[in-house]
Amino acid sequence: MDQAVMIGIAVAVALVVGYLLVMRVFFKDSKELDKKIDYAKMKEWKDED
Repeated sequence: MDQAVMIGIAVAVALVVGYLLVMRVFFKDSKELDKKIDYAKMKEWKDED
């Protein structure tokens, strides 16, 4: 296979792995933040008609 193709595949795999790691961290952080929400302070949602 051409070397440029192999480099492109390696870069694509690295981007996918990096994306998955970042999303995993953000998901874990968002679950922690969700626990801190004070639902008593939230207003009821009303649709605009």
